[in-house]
Amino acid sequence: MRRYDADLHERRLRSWTRRVAALLTVLVALTGAPSGTAAGLAPAASAVTAAGPGSPSTPPYTKWGPPLTVRAINGRTTYIDANGVPHVVGSRGDTPDADAALAFMNRRLAQQGLGYDATTKTGSEYLFQDETNRLEEKGSVGKGVTGTTSDMIKVTWSGGRLVSVDSVDATTTTRTGTTAEDLSSIGTTITGKLPGGRKSQTANVVFTAATDEQASAVAERFKDNPNVRVIRPGSGFDSGELHTGTDGLEAAAGSVFTAPGDCPEGGTQSGFEPAGTRTHARYAGFARVRAVGCGGSSGVPRAGGLAKGLAAPERTPGGIDFSRLELRYLADPGPGAGGLRYAFRAPSATSGGSTALTGLGHATQASDSFFTWLELDPSTFWVNLNPNEPDRIVDARLGRTDAGRVLLQADLALKKTTGKLIHPDTPLGTEFWRSLSGDCMSFRTWIVPAPATVYTKGDELYILKSPLNVQMETQYLKQHGGSSAVSCPRQSQTVQDHNEALFRRLILPRVVEAVNTAPEYADLRRVYLSRVAAEWYRGLSLRTRTTYSGLIGKGDIGAYATHEDWKPVDTFNAYVRSYTKGEFKVTHRTREGDTVYTRTYVYGGVDFSRVPVTSVSDAQLKASSPSLTRDVSRSIEAPATDTGKGQVWLGGGGGGVPTTDPGHVPGAPGAVVTSAPGSGAGVAPWLVGAAGALAALVVLRSALRLRRARRR
Repeated sequence: MRRYDADLHERRLRSWTRRVAALLTVLVALTGAPSGTAAGLAPAASAVTAAGPGSPSTPPYTKWGPPLTVRAINGRTTYIDANGVPHVVGSRGDTPDADAALAFMNRRLAQQGLGYDATTKTGSEYLFQDETNRLEEKGSVGKGVTGTTSDMIKVTWSGGRLVSVDSVDATTTTRTGTTAEDLSSIGTTITGKLPGGRKSQTANVVFTAATDEQASAVAERFKDNPNVRVIRPGSGFDSGELHTGTDGLEAAAGSVFTAPGDCPEGGTQSGFEPAGTRTHARYAGFARVRAVGCGGSSGVPRAGGLAKGLAAPERTPGGIDFSRLELRYLADPGPGAGGLRYAFRAPSATSGGSTALTGLGHATQASDSFFTWLELDPSTFWVNLNPNEPDRIVDARLGRTDAGRVLLQADLALKKTTGKLIHPDTPLGTEFWRSLSGDCMSFRTWIVPAPATVYTKGDELYILKSPLNVQMETQYLKQHGGSSAVSCPRQSQTVQDHNEALFRRLILPRVVEAVNTAPEYADLRRVYLSRVAAEWYRGLSLRTRTTYSGLIGKGDIGAYATHEDWKPVDTFNAYVRSYTKGEFKVTHRTREGDTVYTRTYVYGGVDFSRVPVTSVSDAQLKASSPSLTRDVSRSIEAPATDTGKGQVWLGGGGGGVPTTDPGHVPGAPGAVVTSAPGSGAGVAPWLVGAAGALAALVVLRSALRLRRARRR
């Protein structure tokens, strides 16, 4: 009996030991396994090894440079795609049909308003690829192909940021008919080039048909394949633009309101973690840092309403006017809760509208500006174009950012707007000059925030109105302190007061209207909305722990430097040139008796250092915008249309990819360590510890029972 009991307990002990060991193995695997393995993303161990010719690594890799960048390699312009594959630009196609196809497709892009615009640095274009001097061989990479032997690439830009690089191969046929045999042969050729085909050499195919009848038949055959385009340049037949760049748009949109600091446990923005370390793969700051961050995943993060609206705007009822996309909602559930939630509002497109690339640029600008306003001290949020103060144009760090560029260019536009309004050759200008007194006129104006109207609830902000004002310098200095430099020292105060009152009555209301409605101030209005959001976020961070409280006042604006080829002195020099040429330095001379009267308009600035806010109550919000909170909530997952007001809400964030509080060191007290969804890397260490303690108790109890059984 004793021997039986001992054997029984020993068997039970071994069984429990195996179960506990299995449990601990699972928990350790969930905690330490590479997130890419669990979430379907690329493990960094394979990505860290630089790929050589003929052996592309699991994407994305960085042997040739950060993904989605352009660089010179061996003296040749080379585009690095999202997988890290290099594509060398060529000068011509390998057949006349390829030459004709590229020219035809670029003309179509231009006609549709989708072609690359060198001024805005936005749009798409087809470029020949030099497949004879390729840096990587044909092969598979991730879920696609390298595409290095295709005839051309299609590159897409948004506001100076490379969004996508897609391979396109051109093919044609010697067959001129539409028989079943002809179409089967053509179909085999096309599908053989695509991923999974016999050649697997390109992501997209453009087929040049011999006749319009053949073009129609082939187009019908591939009507459900967005990666096949059928054309006939001679007649103009075109089955439609290739469905490219969608992943790039979604990835870029997914990084909106995600700071580059979101790299848990030592992840980096510019490469991959060493082999054997835990990876947290994700795009972080994709649209700002044109490189894969935090472990290097090519996955598409946080594809919410904004990403879906950009990728497929045609699916949104009424269309979307991306040119007027504005931030209107922001929320922060706190560290470890999935990051910031946001929502943009845009009018429904009644006709034309603008491209999704424009919308992406505006969303990215809003995001970059928000983090800029967090990083820098509000006392630096001003610009000043004054020909006598070339060393006091803008704060040095603000002047490196897109927000600083926007403020300075708005200041220059302010002077141009005023110059046009007071020009003596216009009816308004004539009335203005005729009513002036004295022999000198110098009016300085400043663009400043008017009270913004907001609704706040807990960790949520709704921006209802965000008007801007233009103040005369006398009023501006009265509010901000300081004394004005006298531009007309010999003129009496009575005359100056008269002239200023005249300017306030005739000119100033029109300047204020322009700043709040004119297209040339749209960027200013956009970055100001981000300023309102950032000011609220600063206050929220004082009351509770927020995801990005660690960025406030840090002063690191490297990730938000402008992508424009621009320096603050460029705007100052443009101002001086216009000032010298008299574009807005309007001088009007009249002779009254023996006296020549000279009157001159001079300068001003933009100051966002203060943000006045007026809050509305629950009742007021319900009365003015009863569906607002519901529309915003819906837009986080998909575009939400408010047909009554003719507008579309595009949101995102919050739960797509968890973030780490940049203000806390992972592993330190109070730190929150999270990872990509599905990776299991977010299993809390305390859970593993608890399981270990439980296992020890089980084993100890069984061992004691076994000892007692053997003593019997």
